[in-house]
Amino acid sequence: MTRQDWRINIENLAASVSAEYGSEVAESVFRRYGATCFENLSPIFYDEVFGNLLLIDSDN
Repeated sequence: MTRQDWRINIENLAASVSAEYGSEVAESVFRRYGATCFENLSPIFYDEVFGNLLLIDSDN
């Protein structure tokens, strides 16, 4: 996937998680990887952040 693809997917999931559980929950996923948002997230963690957000999002 391209960086833009990752951005779209991660930001969409983060928005969905924020809407369902609050922004603090979505932000906590980024913080686990030393980031505050996609912009300062290291590319090596894209897959892990995506997976964590997806897990939370599909929990409902």
